[in-house]
Amino acid sequence: MLIRFKSDKSGSFIMQESVAIPLLSMMGMSGRHEGAVSEDELRDALQRLEAALGRHTQAPTSTDEGDDEEEREPAIALSVRATPLLEMLRRALAADGYVMWQAD
Repeated sequence: MLIRFKSDKSGSFIMQESVAIPLLSMMGMSGRHEGAVSEDELRDALQRLEAALGRHTQAPTSTDEGDDEEEREPAIALSVRATPLLEMLRRALAADGYVMWQAD
């Protein structure tokens, strides 16, 4: 499943559920498929996410289960996958906006 993130202060983007739900939980949100971060909650949500990503030490997993080392796709760290969400939160915070998400 895909999750679409929207903000009144930036464009929208989609993210796989397997990445989006853990990031939402790190932000202190319920981790549900639909929700929002209001203007009043943005600073706290952003700080929680940044702190959690800073503590996140799990090694990235490969995106391919191939047996041959050369056939595997390079792993992408959760902190890298979080970049669009971090940028959206920062822009919304700077411009007194909000961030919403829902299943797409």
